This record gives sequence, C-alpha cells and structure tokens, in this order.
Amino acid sequence: MRPVRVLVHLNNLALGGAQLNAVDIARTLRERGHDPVLFAQGIAGTAPLVDVAARHGLQVVVAGGPDTPHREVRRRLDRVAADHGSDLVHAWEVRAARNAYFGPGRLGRIPVVTTFYGIRMLRGLPRHQPLVLGLGALMGDGRAFGHRDVRLIEPPVNTGTDAPGVVDGTAFRREHGIADDELLLAIVTRLVPDLEKDAGAELTVDAVRRLADPRIRLVIVGAGPSLDRLRVRAADANRALGRDAILVPGQSADPRPAYQAADLVLGMGGSALRGLAFGKPVIVHGAAGYTAIHRPGPLVEPHASRCMYGFGDGERDPQRLAAQIRELLDDPDQRAELGHWGREWIVGRFSLDGVASAFERIYREVLAAPPGPAGWLRDLEQMVRYEFTKPAALRLLGR
Repeated sequence: MRPVRVLVHLNNLALGGAQLNAVDIARTLRERGHDPVLFAQGIAGTAPLVDVAARHGLQVVVAGGPDTPHREVRRRLDRVAADHGSDLVHAWEVRAARNAYFGPGRLGRIPVVTTFYGIRMLRGLPRHQPLVLGLGALMGDGRAFGHRDVRLIEPPVNTGTDAPGVVDGTAFRREHGIADDELLLAIVTRLVPDLEKDAGAELTVDAVRRLADPRIRLVIVGAGPSLDRLRVRAADANRALGRDAILVPGQSADPRPAYQAADLVLGMGGSALRGLAFGKPVIVHGAAGYTAIHRPGPLVEPHASRCMYGFGDGERDPQRLAAQIRELLDDPDQRAELGHWGREWIVGRFSLDGVASAFERIYREVLAAPPGPAGWLRDLEQMVRYEFTKPAALRLLGR
C-alpha cells in the first residue's frame, strides 16, 4: 500500500510527554516509508521540541505564538495540509483536535484521528472521528461522552534510545557535583499545576528535607510556570539542611543523562515510564498526595491503566514519601531487582514499534472508509457550543 501523508498537529511545543510521544511515533512512521509533517503553535526560537524533531529529520511548521487567533492558526493548518497533500490529520490533545475539526477536517474533507493522553476525560472533542486514549481507565468515560469510535493505545516508550547505558550518566553527576557515593533522586517533569506535576516535585523536596540524610541528592529537571516557586522551596530546604541537597537546574532538551545518572526516579506519566526503561526503580506520583513504589503486585495494572498515575487521600504527607525513598535507598538489592523487572515490563508492554504499528493500522482503516461530511455535521452543534457563537459558525461554513 502507498505511504500515508499524515499531518501531525501537536497541542503545543513544550517538552511534554504527549509531544515527545508524537515526535517518536512520527519518526518511526517515517522510517517505515510514510510522510509525516508536524504542525504546532508556538515560538520556534524558544521551543526545544523543534530541535528534538529536527535531530530526527522531521519538519515542524510553527504557526505563530500563543496569542495567534484560533482562526488564523486554522487557516495556516489548512494551508499546510494543502501544500503537503495530507491524506489524514493526526491531532494530539484537545486544542489540536478542535483546530483540525474546523480546519482541514471541515465537512469531512480530510479524515482526522485524535489522540488524548490526559487522565480525565474532557468534553468538547469531536465525537464522530476516531479517538485514541492512553488510559484504559478512561475508555468507559469516552463512550459515555458520546464518542463513537474509541481505541486504547498506551503511550509509547522508545526502548532503544531510552535504555541503560545509551548515554553517559557519570558526566551528568560530575556536571552537578554529585559524588559517586551519593544517592541521586531524579525528577524529570514539566513544572506546571496540570495533573499536580509541580505538587509531586514539591512533595519530594519536602520529603528530602524531612529525611535529612547526607547521602541523598535530588535533581529536578524541567521548566514551566512553577519553576521559580519550586526553586524558592528548594533553596529553603537547602538552607535548613546546610548543604545543596536539592538542585533545580531547569529544562534540558535531552534529559536522558538524568535518568541514567539516577539511583531512583520519581514522577508520573511518560517520565515514570522512561525511568523504568532506563532500568531504574520508580516511585509514582499522582493527585492529592499520591505516591507509591512501582513494583510487582496489585498496583501494576492500576498504574498502567492510568499511565503511571494515582489518586491519594488528599493528605500531602512528606513522611510517607520519605519512608518509601528510604526503603529503596537502604536496599540496593531491591533497587537492582526493581530496575531489572521494570525494564522488562516496559519492553513487553510499551514498545514504540508496537504503538506505531497500532496507529498505522488506524490510519489505514480510516483512509479505507473515510467518514465524510455526515459525522462532521453531527458534531457541529457541540463544537459550536465550545468554540463559537452560532453566527461565527455559519460564517465559517460560508452560509
């Protein structure tokens, strides 16, 4: 069968899990002979994701800054689809799905597949085009929200580039002044309130402060609106401990050395999965103070079905997390066993090749039976309610 020309619309240009997943899948599809082009709203010169994509030979078309009006972004998306000769639009997350619906997908001109890797189902997504969810726990919600075609494809991990020994962890430790006999905790995350990512980092800072163990160092790699607040919290903890136990160096375009250097990884979502891919023991963060060691037993499937996330009891208790950290740091044999098991678990369930094949099958199915205008029109009332006044929608349709 002929290659698929797929226009991959990213939600934004941040170095987030969904964006990195989209780049990895697009790269894998291109290696199989398909023709992806990436499109996103942002400022190219300040977006490391553009450089990440370029290193893989992928083109990213950047459509203005965050204040560019939706109508202009959709006009540019239309133009890219026409210039590229796109067969299909793959929209990642909510805003991209709406742009595709009112842009190249208008009246079913080009089929659209949407991927949503959030942890809570959102309304306002088109319901008559295929919706790919990353969490098995959301499948029922997706159907209850009226989506006609809901698929489950768990987020991928590139187990070739995210693997023990592929990068130099010792250089990372030297760069940050971490001694060989110190135990390094690593968090790689976007520092945003979404999903309480910043709360998990803050709770870990508090736990390290509570432990007051001179062996422990914590490095938090990432950027976002919560960065300055987290640095203040880390500085307060360092003053109380009398040493630079906690480092917050900011964002890295390639955080793999941090994973490789770590003795223990903490986080959620794709970051936790990457920690496991590097053969590291992982403590999973979540909402409302949730933390848990990821290990064989009853938590494995709940973690997987929520993409390495959990829901706590509302009590943000650093003492509980401190106990989990101490358990692993005091037991190197358990760390090694969990790292080996976690690597095997990731390779068996979340490999990039398997995920790319699943998307390839969906593309073929959709192109073999494109939905046409009927489904688009059935979604119009809902989409107008979330996006436009009715007169604006009628003008969009040329009426």
